[in-house]
Amino acid sequence: MESDIERNAQDWFRFMVDTNLAPGLRALGFFGVGRRFRIEGASHWGEVLVEQARSFTARAVRFTVHVGVISRDEWAEQLRVRPYYPANEVTRTHAGWQAPIGELVTVAGHSIGELWWELEVGRPFDSLSNEVLTAVREFALPAIRTHMDRT
Repeated sequence: MESDIERNAQDWFRFMVDTNLAPGLRALGFFGVGRRFRIEGASHWGEVLVEQARSFTARAVRFTVHVGVISRDEWAEQLRVRPYYPANEVTRTHAGWQAPIGELVTVAGHSIGELWWELEVGRPFDSLSNEVLTAVREFALPAIRTHMDRT
């Protein structure tokens, strides 16, 4: 493994996603690569998107998770009409359900609002990854399944 000095925040973030978040999401039933993962329903896709904040430093990256549900028909139509859209833009423009994970995470029955995590270069990220995966398992996945069943 490279030394921490040779990695910047972007590299360290990608490394965490590839080695911890992606396998953890796959263990929850999602499939995908990069920062976008889907789960199949009978007529819908559930989705988890790990989104990095636009601003970052050489030493740290902030990120959050967005979740959504889109019908397979709508997904196919969006790609037919706008085949040049990057894959993550399709879900941002769809009419299906979507929410940032902070809206789903509750404390004493109340949403916590915005939820961002910060990853610093060189710091161990097992605990951070576990926290993100726990939020997906406990809050995002049940919300995705609920919305997949409603439509």
